[in-house]
Amino acid sequence: MSDETSPPVSADERRRLRRRRTRADAAPPPDPGAWRAVGIVAGIAAVLVIAGFLAPAPEADQDAAGTVQPVDSSTAVCPEPGSVDGSRTTSSITVVPGLPGQDRDGEAAIAYLEGGDGTGDGSGETVPADQGAVAADGEPQGSLTQPGDVAQVVAEESRLPALEIRSVGGLAPGLVSAQTTQDSFSDGRGLSSQACLGPDTTWWFVGGGSTAGRESQLVLVNPESTTAELEVAISGPDGDVSTPRLRGIVVEPRSRVVVRLSREAPRLPAVTWRVTVRQGRVMAAVSDREADGFVPRGADWIPASVEPATRVLIPGVIGGPGGRQLLVHAPGELSATVRVRLITAAGSFVPAATPEIEVPGGSVVAVDLDSALQGDDATVDLQSDQPIVAGVRQRHPGVEATAGSLEELSFTAGAALIGTDADSANTTGNTAAVTGLSAERSTGVTVWLTAPDDIITIERAPGGDMADMESPSAPEPSAASADPTTTPTGDTTADDSALAPVEVALRILAVSPEGQPLPATDDIIVSVPRGRLVAVDIPRPEGAAWFTAVATVSGGEVVIAHRVVRRNKDGSLVTGYPWRPLRTTVIVPRAVPSPGLAVTGS
Repeated sequence: MSDETSPPVSADERRRLRRRRTRADAAPPPDPGAWRAVGIVAGIAAVLVIAGFLAPAPEADQDAAGTVQPVDSSTAVCPEPGSVDGSRTTSSITVVPGLPGQDRDGEAAIAYLEGGDGTGDGSGETVPADQGAVAADGEPQGSLTQPGDVAQVVAEESRLPALEIRSVGGLAPGLVSAQTTQDSFSDGRGLSSQACLGPDTTWWFVGGGSTAGRESQLVLVNPESTTAELEVAISGPDGDVSTPRLRGIVVEPRSRVVVRLSREAPRLPAVTWRVTVRQGRVMAAVSDREADGFVPRGADWIPASVEPATRVLIPGVIGGPGGRQLLVHAPGELSATVRVRLITAAGSFVPAATPEIEVPGGSVVAVDLDSALQGDDATVDLQSDQPIVAGVRQRHPGVEATAGSLEELSFTAGAALIGTDADSANTTGNTAAVTGLSAERSTGVTVWLTAPDDIITIERAPGGDMADMESPSAPEPSAASADPTTTPTGDTTADDSALAPVEVALRILAVSPEGQPLPATDDIIVSVPRGRLVAVDIPRPEGAAWFTAVATVSGGEVVIAHRVVRRNKDGSLVTGYPWRPLRTTVIVPRAVPSPGLAVTGS
């Protein structure tokens, strides 16, 4: 083997080799603990993935949105508890007993909002609340310390700030309040009432006007500690009305703003109001009164309507003489074709004069119901191909009216269903209540219960004034309506007659003149056939000054409304409104494991 000599290495090359060996010698040895940590993280990730796949899915009869729990807090706002010009306003408050969630400790507070009153015209001016009037004329009588307790605020001399009732814990489920004003002398003569509701972000009202002699106003109350910003949209017979000053109304914390229709949209015979809150929440209410010169023609609050829907039920259409005007509004640009049906104690029928109504998009259409009702109490059942809102404006000459009797005014609106549909597992919303009902001898209270059935397609036939009754078990039509003008199509003897009636238990919670709850009486059990209206005249509770009526529904769904008639030498005073389900429960969201969220990264 030959002996080869290696080439010489330069001094620079030897220095580079020494630096490379030094860095290699300085590198730390592998850390066994680091590998153990990597192994632990990988193991946890694997367990999470497997647990995500193996976690049980929600049962079919559970609400995927969460679990139903009793409410922890409730708020009610009476927008105008004060009185002027000889009128008297009573705000009544109670917590309906016997509801789930009331076995906890609870508290309640009744207070006036200390903020002022704004005009809603963009001026930003606010009138401070008159705290002196509160001290002199609006002190609450009674307190809420346990379910079943009652309280009232009576005002006769002063205009007062809005009244707020807040309850928490065991006093939150079943809070109900209402305000009633009786004015027998001034130009606002009438009996006006409404439920004191909690704040919300959207409100609909159907009714009101700004023609000569009419005065309609929207009251916006912000009971929260933060500012509310909102806009008000008004629609009339010709469609949406331009009201630039109502786009961006600011209601300061714990304050009230009043919007007068005659200032913002004059000369409108009928309107629909939509309140949309962009920030915060408000309680909204609409009042209406009418006069012919110096002669008053009635006053009342217009009840809030349910959200637009393709089926709207309007209970509480009062029978007897006087005018009954149906108002229908189709929000948006699309026109609506609306089928009309009237549900009475004798059955349901389609009025021959107006079996269908065409409502142009954005407009309000008025339809006279007098000839079709023929003096009967009724619930109006509307089915539309587009979402609508609707209400009824009613004029009454009064009970036992004479030639010199003054007229009275009242309203009703689209109502929420109360009860449980047979095909649903949901058991919430089957209780409703109205409080502040007078037990005076001169006053009568009637509750109307209507169990809707399915719409039956009707084809018009010539002749006569009225449709045949659709209900197969309905009595024979009277001689005035014996000549049919419509004929049902399909099998009219099928399912509806076989369905069991809806059961409603009416409980009366009476209060003594001293403000103490009286012993409970037996429930009034009512069986309501499908497709029928049942009227219940509430017996006057013995020894009571006022009372709360509570309805518990089983076996189906109903819409409920009531009427209060107070006899007066100048003509009866009338009021009433649809009922709403009591706020007793809330859905609490629950977390469901998701495999896709088990590992957050690679």
